[in-house]
Amino acid sequence: MRKIGFIGCGHMAKALMLGLKSHANYTIFGHDRNPANHSWLKDHDIEHKSLESICKDSDIVIICVKPKDMYELCVSLNNVLDEETKVISVAAGVTIENLNKALPGRKIFRAMPNIGAKDNLGITSIFSSELDDEILEIFNFLGKAFRVDNEEKINLHTSLIGSGPAFYFEIINEFENRLNELLPEEVSKRDITLLFLTSLISAIKNGENLEDLIGSIRSKGGTTEAGLNLLYSENFIKIFSDAVDAAKNRATELSMD
Repeated sequence: MRKIGFIGCGHMAKALMLGLKSHANYTIFGHDRNPANHSWLKDHDIEHKSLESICKDSDIVIICVKPKDMYELCVSLNNVLDEETKVISVAAGVTIENLNKALPGRKIFRAMPNIGAKDNLGITSIFSSELDDEILEIFNFLGKAFRVDNEEKINLHTSLIGSGPAFYFEIINEFENRLNELLPEEVSKRDITLLFLTSLISAIKNGENLEDLIGSIRSKGGTTEAGLNLLYSENFIKIFSDAVDAAKNRATELSMD
């Protein structure tokens, strides 16, 4: 039985804990300064431990605090964290170099998961100076994980896959707002949204070319073409790509703080 301790129990930590709870070979602990998160841990039958205890009792420590708090926290762990304990940081922008300065001689990994981990549908990239199949196995249980050979790619993952869901949620939110104009009161707009998104997944699951799928809906002079032309004229594709770059640039800025 491997013991995994979480330091910081915010949204991402909760997603990871919920995803890992069903694994028979993991015991999960949590530590957080916020009493509200203590209640969440209790409600989900996850033991809350002191900072010192979670460091001493865990084989793997996953640190999920805000980037601005990461360095100072890691320095404070030096006296209580065993050198054989594996340390995983999920903080955006905090580099392996800075983590190694704060925790010299430790086995340190950067992992960038996304919120889908709570349903074991997460996508995680991992960067470290050493290979470790156990770390890859943990995040593959949470969805799909892969190693990257360049730490800069972690910043792209942060923006494209970590922040990306929020971009899609904004589009879906507007989709549901427009459904209010269409649906009778007895029909759930969320049911329609789920059916709509499921149909999109079904269309692409066999590897169909996306351009061909667009072409199968668009007809010359038709309604779809009118809508697409408006999107293209407003540079919608570039706007989306620029949003990814803005998030990526912010991750880079965080690494310099």
